[in-house]
Amino acid sequence: MTLKELLKKKLTESELSLIPTSFDIVGSKEKAVAIIDIPKELEGKESLIGKALMKKHKNVKTVLKKLSPIKGVHRTRDYAVITGNKNTEVTHVENGCRFLLDPQIAYFSTRESTERMRIVEKVREGETVMIFFAGVGPFAIEIEKKAKPEKIVAIEINPSAVQYFWKNIKLNKSEKIEVLMGDVSGNVDTYAGKCDRVLMPLPERSIEYVKEALTCLKPGGVCHFYCFATDTDDKKDKIKQTAKLMKKKIKFIEEQKVLPYGPKIWKYRLDFELIE
Repeated sequence: MTLKELLKKKLTESELSLIPTSFDIVGSKEKAVAIIDIPKELEGKESLIGKALMKKHKNVKTVLKKLSPIKGVHRTRDYAVITGNKNTEVTHVENGCRFLLDPQIAYFSTRESTERMRIVEKVREGETVMIFFAGVGPFAIEIEKKAKPEKIVAIEINPSAVQYFWKNIKLNKSEKIEVLMGDVSGNVDTYAGKCDRVLMPLPERSIEYVKEALTCLKPGGVCHFYCFATDTDDKKDKIKQTAKLMKKKIKFIEEQKVLPYGPKIWKYRLDFELIE
């Protein structure tokens, strides 16, 4: 049964029409957390919705209601536990890798699983890969497990995410990942001209760190830059401006729509190569 069908006798038709058709489930068959966006019109009905969701998905032990957008440098949002266990730490399995995390204190998106595998398939044997905004380690760990890089350097500013990242390195028996805690700015000079690939999976702010990405890349290296944009936006102009100021030549090689973000707005990936 769908969530609406489970709630049919408990809500009015107008209330049922507002029930979200999608939500995120993070975790395993043994224990998972559901994350749902409940409109203001359904305030007071959260417990009913949460219990119905747990009835539909037996592995869900907690239902979280979103209270804010993703915010701040640590990329977290405010939540309310509307039903279930207050302990929201789970182990999520993705592409054969396991990730221990608490979605309330460290960013993790299940919806980006396909995109992570797209990047894994691009990594070539022997590469040095730099990952900005690395979170709890999904890109880094999946790249190490599925590709054959020489080394991965991952930077993350959220201390809680870094703690989980280290636990996930041990959980997945990773051996080629170096984790740096802090802002990207000021942490990459040591790797100037040494990286074959740079990932920038923070669409809200990636444009602020294009200089650091170009600094890390060696000639022939590729950057995976993420941003939010409409189909008609000029997504390349600011990157070109930064490269020009740095007297570096780049070539755009791919543009990928990753996920819908809002009305006519998408999360995009732009891949560009450093020529010299």
